[in-house]
Amino acid sequence: MKRLSKHALQASINWIQENGRQLEQALLQYSFLDGSETSVLEALAEYQNEDGGFGHGLEADFRLPNSSPLATTVAMQHLLHFDQNKQADEMITKAIHYLENTFDKKRGGWYAVPKEVNHYPHAFWWTVQEDGMSLIDHHWGNPSAEIIGYLSHYKSKVKKLNVDKLLDQALNYLLQLKNFESEHEIYCYLRMFKLLPELRTKDVNQHLQRAVQTLVQFDRTKWKEYVPFPLKFVHAPFSETFKIPSEEINKNLDYFIEQLETDGKMSPNWKWNDYLEVWEQAKVEWIGVLTLDTLHTLKRFDRIES
Repeated sequence: MKRLSKHALQASINWIQENGRQLEQALLQYSFLDGSETSVLEALAEYQNEDGGFGHGLEADFRLPNSSPLATTVAMQHLLHFDQNKQADEMITKAIHYLENTFDKKRGGWYAVPKEVNHYPHAFWWTVQEDGMSLIDHHWGNPSAEIIGYLSHYKSKVKKLNVDKLLDQALNYLLQLKNFESEHEIYCYLRMFKLLPELRTKDVNQHLQRAVQTLVQFDRTKWKEYVPFPLKFVHAPFSETFKIPSEEINKNLDYFIEQLETDGKMSPNWKWNDYLEVWEQAKVEWIGVLTLDTLHTLKRFDRIES
């Protein structure tokens, strides 16, 4: 079994420490170098606005300083790991209130980004069209299902929305999907169910399995492209595999080890069509995010030399 060498681990750590954002540096310190929760939360707080939402390029593919539901979900993915911390709890409370205030009754959910995103550098898929939707918004579950998961998990903080009704809506939407076109929509549902495992009925599990089997890409020659590889769905050794064979998971882990051994970092397998100078900065930020995510994955699967 391949394991990431100490030398390659140090090279990746060095890259993030020298080039990554303060947030990724703090997360790296916390996970691998005995850093503090406080440093992570202080770095994350730089992205939170007065309205409780998050912006300022936290999701590096759009540089909107204003809050957006999508950037707020990125923040929540971090915050839920620290929610016993008083500062994190306060940040979560503010974020929940922001999400309540941006709920769109007609949509029965959230649009990923506001139209103001168009006034700032961004990848083309985040452009809001005249109908008020970006390309992401054609799949309701991204980010609405994930947001509903946070609202339910922190239900005591919710003051304005009927969380149970929203959960029913999210489940009905998933179970009525006939075609699975968006892996990101399924990622959002997986985050929701991770917070609410009691909702994983037999029907839900069968539907998720069908979705994953439809979307997952096993051909490693394709993994340099923007595709949903096995580890996008299987996050830890004892998590649900959706009938992805263990050998495919191990091949994916080996692939990531090989990438880090060769390059010392993970680079994005996508790019922008416009704002190319800003993309160069966003690309550097993404390398930090992706490299750290890969190190976290290898750590969970015990694929790093001790």
